[in-house]
Amino acid sequence: MGFLEELFGKGKEEPTKPGLPFKISTSLRPVRLSARKESSLELLVSIKNVSDSPVLTSVLAEVPKSLGFENVGMAKIKEIRIGELPPSKEKTVSFSICSNFQTPPGTYSVVVTVNQHYRDYSHIQNYAKKSVEIRAV
Repeated sequence: MGFLEELFGKGKEEPTKPGLPFKISTSLRPVRLSARKESSLELLVSIKNVSDSPVLTSVLAEVPKSLGFENVGMAKIKEIRIGELPPSKEKTVSFSICSNFQTPPGTYSVVVTVNQHYRDYSHIQNYAKKSVEIRAV
């Protein structure tokens, strides 16, 4: 079933690492972008709190030079602050990733970072990075 899930944009959950209070899974809708055209897709990032206490969480996505978070392609980094994620709860955030007329065909890597904060958003206690491959055809 793994092949079909990957084909239709369903990502895999990363195993819980020692000290990491959440599981991360990603998916893409649709599964690819159009090269040399204005097109967009949604990168869905699901975060599940697997700890026994609430976690102050934010998600950061960074796209390569040829892509952007809007049609113009100026913004390359976007952060979404989730707030306190209660124990055993899951939250899904969405990033809209766009290609434009200058995007050549190829595979692009988007880096997703999930941060665990301490007290406020300026203090990072722990983080996890995941790379998501996006194809432009």
